Amino acid sequence: MRFILMHIFLVSTVLSVSTFAQEKPTIRWLTWEQTPNFITKGQFVGQGLGDSFNRGLQSKLPQYHHTNIITNARRYNLLIREENVCVAWAWIIPGSQYYRVHSRAVSLAPPTGILTLKAKQNLFGKPGEILSLATLLQKPNLTLGYLEDMKYSKKVNNLLEQYRGNENIHFSSRAQVEFHLTMLDRNRLDYFFAYSAQAIYDAELKGIPNKYQFYNIKEIKMYSSLHSHCSKTPFGNKVMTDINSILTNEVLMEQLAVVERWYGKNKRYREVFMDYVINQKPNKLVTHPGQ
Repeated sequence: MRFILMHIFLVSTVLSVSTFAQEKPTIRWLTWEQTPNFITKGQFVGQGLGDSFNRGLQSKLPQYHHTNIITNARRYNLLIREENVCVAWAWIIPGSQYYRVHSRAVSLAPPTGILTLKAKQNLFGKPGEILSLATLLQKPNLTLGYLEDMKYSKKVNNLLEQYRGNENIHFSSRAQVEFHLTMLDRNRLDYFFAYSAQAIYDAELKGIPNKYQFYNIKEIKMYSSLHSHCSKTPFGNKVMTDINSILTNEVLMEQLAVVERWYGKNKRYREVFMDYVINQKPNKLVTHPGQ
């Protein structure tokens, strides 16, 4: 009889735990394919900037079930309006404050700069130097690659229009978000607009030293504020309250280390990050479309 009662007790306990687990609310987290923000395949899968932050938040929210959804821009904009949908690490779209709630700033997207070969540093400047695009364009022996569908900044776009037709700018209308590094290797271009992460990721993927040099330019100064955000619903508001409680400076400094892994250490980036993200002060170099 004691054995039967014990068996009933154990079965009841297991069922109770199972029922409790099933009653935990589910958060659907949106991700997308964009190296090094979200890496969905290959040897570095799950090690992107957004991947890391997404995983960290989920580990600190055990009161919820978590599901990750790889999406595109169109599906993203539809899903974010639904009841139980959040995103851990993303830009804020202008006007989205009407249907999303967002956290304090969790990171910064760095400004676009230029990439060239390290072997050509003598034609550009010392590592870490901030260059003038206007000055570079006056050098007819240096060819710049420019993707016309990418709007880097109004100042850059206006400047390049003055040089349209010149042989030292290669205007490309191909529907892509970045030039391939082989354009530099083959000397088809001397430099092009890019993020430093493109070359760093390429080197790690191939297991070779990084042979490219990144420079910030004076004409592109602005950083973009990144946040966690959820649908503006009772559920989303509750999740955001829980998220805000775990977004400590320690957590955000860990994210900075991931940023510096893929983008490299940059003195100016770190200074702005510490000022805006950690100390939560307004910064004239940071754009925040949600404000």
